[in-house]
Amino acid sequence: MSRIDPECAALVRTFQRRTQRRPPAEISAARDPMFKRTGSSFDLKNIREYGPNDDPRRIDWKLMGRTDRLFVKEYYAEERDGVCILVDLSGSMAIFGTEETLMLSASVAWMLGALGLPTSLWGFSQGIERHLHRPRGGASPAPVLAFFSGLEMGGRTALASVLASVRRSSRYRRVIIVSDFLDPAFRPSSCPFTRGFFIRLHRDFETLETGASEVDVIDPETGLRLRMPWDRLARASYRRRESALEGSFTQNRNLWYRKVAPGTDRVALYWALLEALLA
Repeated sequence: MSRIDPECAALVRTFQRRTQRRPPAEISAARDPMFKRTGSSFDLKNIREYGPNDDPRRIDWKLMGRTDRLFVKEYYAEERDGVCILVDLSGSMAIFGTEETLMLSASVAWMLGALGLPTSLWGFSQGIERHLHRPRGGASPAPVLAFFSGLEMGGRTALASVLASVRRSSRYRRVIIVSDFLDPAFRPSSCPFTRGFFIRLHRDFETLETGASEVDVIDPETGLRLRMPWDRLARASYRRRESALEGSFTQNRNLWYRKVAPGTDRVALYWALLEALLA
């Protein structure tokens, strides 16, 4: 498990114990057979007329006031829904760090599978480069490690088009994206999944600065050699772009979002993500 953080196994055991303490919906329904049970997410599945065995707590009272008839709301059981995991393999991700990117992504993918969640793992840059479907999850790290073996960063980021393609081919309603989100066509608010969990890998300008007034660089996504200014104006431009990108995530309260710099405490990140997914 060299590409999976060693602390992940303990996190999985912790969340497994928490899940065992909270009985599944089927067990709760067996103990309380008076009511039919459905899911408990915020993703509305259906509205139908109230039946004699339905839970009265699910009655839509506003709708009754308009129609003088009883209706109940049904929701998808979100916790049992699978998760699509998209990992950005474009050239710009190497700026953050190839190994750290792959380790973080592999750790997340393995933990969700070990917790029994169906997962669909996608590696992408200009298009989809690899796909691993695990409809029953699984505690074995071998499939995840094989997926990440031999991967290299290269090409442009085409997150918007790849995300739309994955949504069309997957029945899962939740997505985790590990990326620097440098695709100008992508808008967090237009994510086609019901729930989005975004992990943005990021470096501050000061960690990139060379001290020279100009620098020759190779664009990691196009391979072109560019001569760039490296001065106060460049720093200001970089920060404006960062502010705009940051705002596009934080303005949408329905999205779960974290910005990660090299050296960030990944265990705290994993814990927060699992809390958000499994709460």
